[in-house]
Amino acid sequence: MTALDDVRPPAAPARRGDARGRASDLLTGPLRALLALLLRTALTLLGLLTLLFFLVRLKGDPAGVLAGPSATPEQLDEIRAAYGLDRSLLAQYLDFLGDTARLDFGTSVFSGQPALEAALAALPATLVLIFATMVLSVLLGIPAGMALHRGPRPVRVVLSGLLTLGQAVPAFVIGVGLSAVLAVRLGWLPAFGSGTAATLVMPTVTLALFAIARTARMVDAELDLVEQHDFLRTAAAKGASARRVAWRHALPNAFPAVAAALVVETSYLISGAVVVEVLFAYDGIGKRLVDAIFARDYPVVQASVFAIGVVVIVINVIGDALLRALDPRTGRAAA
Repeated sequence: MTALDDVRPPAAPARRGDARGRASDLLTGPLRALLALLLRTALTLLGLLTLLFFLVRLKGDPAGVLAGPSATPEQLDEIRAAYGLDRSLLAQYLDFLGDTARLDFGTSVFSGQPALEAALAALPATLVLIFATMVLSVLLGIPAGMALHRGPRPVRVVLSGLLTLGQAVPAFVIGVGLSAVLAVRLGWLPAFGSGTAATLVMPTVTLALFAIARTARMVDAELDLVEQHDFLRTAAAKGASARRVAWRHALPNAFPAVAAALVVETSYLISGAVVVEVLFAYDGIGKRLVDAIFARDYPVVQASVFAIGVVVIVINVIGDALLRALDPRTGRAAA
């Protein structure tokens, strides 16, 4: 073997096609993620609508439910013809999907108002309640989590007991207690109603206690994980106080996971808001849904469930984007 044999040919220059391929990968990466997101959203909505369609029919003949027990056979036939219930189940399902694509859920059986319009009219009140609850859970839950992690032992023991109560006691029990004390005994707040700041206080506190406890527990758990990293020990070795290490270094690195938990908590709060809205006669979409169920107003029931499902999907999409922005490692891992 000669020295010439060891000489390797120079690397071939980058081809224009390779550069185009890399640029295409950069373009198709976000596009692929967007298409996957749209597909997941569409499948989730389809599953929700399918479940909703068949759940309504588990009660029996919808025409009999709408007409009541005293309806005559002629009246039942008229209702079936009016609502398309005399067609096959597959035809009804396809009609239902087509009407949903046009955002047409029919009209309310009792008010004659478009069902989706009736549901959406109550949605802003629920969104205000959820937003106020999340603000309160962040403002109180994060400091509570820091105190649970770094506070003196007596503070941690007492705080841990209070957080356990917040997670264990059902929302309707907390709501009844708050109403009995703040509304009936002290007369500080109205017991029922909506539309004013005063009527928002007790529903928000009732709904927020569980979220505050969950947020505090999550902050405490994430700080335990973050404190194992070397950069915190380095900051402490350089003379940073324990408070500064916790608030300026540990908490920002723990917050992405906490933010993801808060997004999930927001989705759960929408279902919890149904109980709170009924308890305090708060005119949100949860109360509207329950009233429609008891009134057998199934067009409004379907429109309300659809609106709630869309809100939950949007919240999860926003939360996923927020988590990727706060922690870019999430996006790289998904890629």
